[in-house]
Amino acid sequence: MSAAKTKTDITPGMLTRPRALATLLAAASALLVLLCVPIFARADRAPTPGKWSAPVEAQFRGCESAGWCRFWIESADPLTQSLYRVRPNGAPRVTGEEPLSSALRDRLNALLSNMIHQAKHIVLHDLHELDDGTFAAGVTVNGVDLATDPILVDLNRKLHATAR
Repeated sequence: MSAAKTKTDITPGMLTRPRALATLLAAASALLVLLCVPIFARADRAPTPGKWSAPVEAQFRGCESAGWCRFWIESADPLTQSLYRVRPNGAPRVTGEEPLSSALRDRLNALLSNMIHQAKHIVLHDLHELDDGTFAAGVTVNGVDLATDPILVDLNRKLHATAR
């Protein structure tokens, strides 16, 4: 066999395949990145300064003895805060040092926490900012207003009776 008649296994198409593979991998990774980025498009979540115009769905994150609870609210703007301290309407306004503050905290935590077999749908109504930087809102749990809870009503009555 002479050198002129020897056929190589390399074809011209093989020289362009590495570039095509690199381009294909780059396009696939860009598409994967776009699919993994969360997209926020919720018209009902647009807050006005210090107030929401529509009811807002929230996730409960616990209550403190000062009478406010933490709620996580999904925001269309990733730069805004998403964890809010909210004083539920109908819950007595207390400080952490008052005797009824622990009972209030325990009752709010019991009403708002998801137990093992419960799924609670929490909605904040008329959410607006207060002077101290916290928020106030009507809170419904599975459609029932938190302010109508008999124990919270009783705690509110006892607080007002001791204040006199």
